[in-house]
Amino acid sequence: MERTFKWQDLTHKSRQMVFCLTFLLLCGMSIGSAAMEVGFIYLGEKGNFTEPALEFAERTFKTKQLAKADLKSDTFKQFGVIWWHDGDADPGGLSNVEIEAFLDYAESGGAVLLTGAAIRYATPFGLEDAQPRKFGPVENDGSNVGIIVLKETLELGLVDGLKNIDGKTPQVDDWIQVNSTGYPVSGDYFDTIWENFTTLAHAWERGTNYTDRIAAFGYWEAGAGKVFNMNWRLPNFHKNNKDIDQIEKLTENVINWLASESEFAAVSAGGKLPIVWGRLKNSH
Repeated sequence: MERTFKWQDLTHKSRQMVFCLTFLLLCGMSIGSAAMEVGFIYLGEKGNFTEPALEFAERTFKTKQLAKADLKSDTFKQFGVIWWHDGDADPGGLSNVEIEAFLDYAESGGAVLLTGAAIRYATPFGLEDAQPRKFGPVENDGSNVGIIVLKETLELGLVDGLKNIDGKTPQVDDWIQVNSTGYPVSGDYFDTIWENFTTLAHAWERGTNYTDRIAAFGYWEAGAGKVFNMNWRLPNFHKNNKDIDQIEKLTENVINWLASESEFAAVSAGGKLPIVWGRLKNSH
């Protein structure tokens, strides 16, 4: 005999899940930059490489600047993505408690973006055993740099809205320029000395294809979360960069993708009822 479905047959949590999903389907669900909350960190100087990055984040997302006293797991979990960018000076060391705060947030399903000197903390975080190179800042060296599109780059939407060096919509193997000159305080894991990194685009400088040698664009898995690395010469938000629109759009795409992966990103249903997506996913 067939059994007729009854609302009463569902557990409380299941009914709650069905209600939430039905509401979101009816009202329209979006995880977008307008509603997405970003915690922005810089611990060094607020100079010509760092201040414009913060200004971009504040224009593009619902961004809150976090101070050193805010480096706590519970604070981080209020944000879909934590973006740490230090472009002007080395930010100094982190305590074990502060390192654990980053790791707990990431391993619990959060998403961290490291740019500029922040790359140097991938090793203290335990994501790699190797020590990255250190260099910068240089305001003007006349060197054009960018990324080379992989299949994964396209599939994840990381180059949506960008143009290749011929001014066309990017395809696999295309070169995209995101920086016309100079670079912030930064670093890389040059010459394949990393072991755990997932590359999502290759990097190039002038006519050189580095073909996965510098671990400049991609992520490490950390428990249930991700720590994304966009470094080397790529994240240049300085006014000297004539390709500022390209690096800003690339960064926006990366942050939106990280938000879609984050347990702590807010879901906006028709502009109403913000819900923490991770809690909704884990409620059934």
